[in-house]
Amino acid sequence: MIKMDQAAYTAKAAEMWEQFDKNERTGVRFGMFPAKKMQAAEKEGYGGKDLAVALMNVASSNGGMRA
Repeated sequence: MIKMDQAAYTAKAAEMWEQFDKNERTGVRFGMFPAKKMQAAEKEGYGGKDLAVALMNVASSNGGMRA
């Protein structure tokens, strides 16, 4: 796997967030991530855990996370 920096994950998460529909965004807010889209990103070289954290950061900046 190619080592990517924080900026790469932040950019990918922002890109993915823009492509998510309302249900996918709501899922991320609750800590659930669209499996097919996450797997596609992993095939591009993004680690699932780091990408999930980046997506949670994007969600926090766009209305917040839910518990």
